[in-house]
Amino acid sequence: MVVQHESGVMSSGPIDTIVIGGGHNGLTCAAYLARAGKRVTVLESLATAGGYCTSEATVSEAPGFLMNTGGIDHIFTNVGPSVVDELQLARRGLRYVDIDPLGSYLGPDGTCLPLWRDLDRACAEIARFSRRDAERYREFATALADAVHVLTPYLMGHPTRVRPVDVLAILRRAARSRRSLATAVRILMSSPAAVLDEWFESDEVKSVIIAYTSFTTTPIDTPGLGLSLIPIQHRWGLRRPVGGSGAFTRALTDCIRAEGGEVRTNAAVREIVVGNGRAEAVVLESGETLHADHIVGALDPVTLLTRLLDPAHLPAKVRAELAGMQVGAHNLGAFKVDIALRGRPRFPRHGGGDQAVVAQAMLTDIGEVKAATRQAMAGELPDEPPVTLWTPTVFDRELLPAGSTGDSLYLYPIATPLKLSDGRDWQTEKQGYLDRCLDVVEKYAPGTKDLIIGTNIRSPEDFPSHNGNIYHVDMLLSQLGPWRPTPSLSGYRTPIEGLWHTAAGAHPVGGLSGWSGRTTARTILRQDARSGARRGLLRREHSTASSLA
Repeated sequence: MVVQHESGVMSSGPIDTIVIGGGHNGLTCAAYLARAGKRVTVLESLATAGGYCTSEATVSEAPGFLMNTGGIDHIFTNVGPSVVDELQLARRGLRYVDIDPLGSYLGPDGTCLPLWRDLDRACAEIARFSRRDAERYREFATALADAVHVLTPYLMGHPTRVRPVDVLAILRRAARSRRSLATAVRILMSSPAAVLDEWFESDEVKSVIIAYTSFTTTPIDTPGLGLSLIPIQHRWGLRRPVGGSGAFTRALTDCIRAEGGEVRTNAAVREIVVGNGRAEAVVLESGETLHADHIVGALDPVTLLTRLLDPAHLPAKVRAELAGMQVGAHNLGAFKVDIALRGRPRFPRHGGGDQAVVAQAMLTDIGEVKAATRQAMAGELPDEPPVTLWTPTVFDRELLPAGSTGDSLYLYPIATPLKLSDGRDWQTEKQGYLDRCLDVVEKYAPGTKDLIIGTNIRSPEDFPSHNGNIYHVDMLLSQLGPWRPTPSLSGYRTPIEGLWHTAAGAHPVGGLSGWSGRTTARTILRQDARSGARRGLLRREHSTASSLA
């Protein structure tokens, strides 16, 4: 039987797996299943698949300016074995551009500290402020990179059923990096603020690291979050898809379709149907019902298990874990502004070169971040918020209309309240908060306001995940690894037979890597293989019994 959906997509035959949510992990999961010969259908509620990994013209006054709506930097897609390489996404047109410097600190006094990809060059920059910090930074970056290298087989694998081959790989890597591992473990178990105060004396060095550590939406004095992403990038580098992050998810979509799978947009799911303890089907908002052997929820666990699913189907223990799961517990959220510019902003007091434009943190010192975080947790907006800026069009002109001399700018305040105090509403406050942030930018790059063509503001209320949490679940030590998102839900399974969970709220964490989606697919395939083997054994036993009879 052939069915034509409202989206115009033609399909025939039964569906093996339905993936709810077309973010990059959902698409990755579907791509691996499709390559294994499974019939897969991805259901995305929005008009464009990709979730937080799309590139769209979000500024109405600048229709030709493509903006990355969520994630921009790809840190782990070049850590092998890579999803990009395994799925051969380069054959689908995916290209990358390397980013250097990785980030910069701009001080109010004209100070500029760029951290270049080359560790020697980065340490030379740091030595201008502190020779001791330059030596310490080399040790710091090496220890963290060694730790990530050791842990990668676990991060890429199943969190509770670690394969013997991965255990051996971890032990071999640990033996080679044993000198730095003790240092790294202590860093990882500490809070970012405590780590930086212990390791460095220069405000400039502390500031450039903390600015790019504070996007976890978790206070910087929280233990167990000592991993700083900028230092590990000296080993693996930092890159972005040419044409924006949407090029990554478009390549994944093309891969799925080339392998016979479907990706349907404007296909919001209303309900997951459960019968006899098993997930059997999904009902779309349109009323259409689709049946499948497996249903994968590539979305936040609260939405999956309490809104699309009747929680009465869950055991009491799981309901209790969901009630205690921390999502936005510290009242910290994301605030992102896409800005289309007529020209490139300049920082005359900071050298004026592109090293001050690519990605920069504008703040006085780490104390300013701590103060802003305290205010945000209390629902207040700082008068002069510490601000980070990205100018992606420095490296990728394909984000702009042909022949344009403009630039795009992404603005993120370092600490933003999820909910405002005194009953204030983000929809009425967000323009004023942007104006406050632009006043800070203007002190560093005079004339930037005059270059603005238009803006698109996304406050914490504009991010669709539960409680506006872009990581789906708070990144706390008690909600990582074998406990992510909760002990009963770790390992991608749910208590409902045939219902699975993936994406940022599953192991390992958020970020643009596809690791969660890949491991979910492999877990489903292993279960299918075991089920097939059991069915084959039963058939052989039945055949033997029949012949003996």
